[in-house]
Amino acid sequence: MKAFLTTILVAIMLSACSSGNSKMGAGTSGDRKFSTVSFTNDEKHRLYSAALAASESPLDTDLFKDVCKKIGIFDPDGTPNDNYMAFVSEHVDWSLKSETDQFRHEINSKEKAREYITEHLSE
Repeated sequence: MKAFLTTILVAIMLSACSSGNSKMGAGTSGDRKFSTVSFTNDEKHRLYSAALAASESPLDTDLFKDVCKKIGIFDPDGTPNDNYMAFVSEHVDWSLKSETDQFRHEINSKEKAREYITEHLSE
């Protein structure tokens, strides 16, 4: 339950950080190429949840930024884009569904969350 609440709080904090300016701090991974991968909405939310759970400070990690780029809510320079706010809002709703309990159990440690991302985020 603690991880779930942390995920919700981080999602809310992230949306607050980007609300005034969708071009907050630029990332340094602009030299990486990210292919366009088609994910279902559920897959996007699972990857986002795993990215939040994979670190104490997800905003500071390249893994979080990479996931956000792959699912289409960050621009290639690592900043939130126009899709970000709507996605975070949807994510809060998604995370409150009882169907997500099993998934949260699957990624209940940083290591499990990173493994999930590695397995499901293809290049």
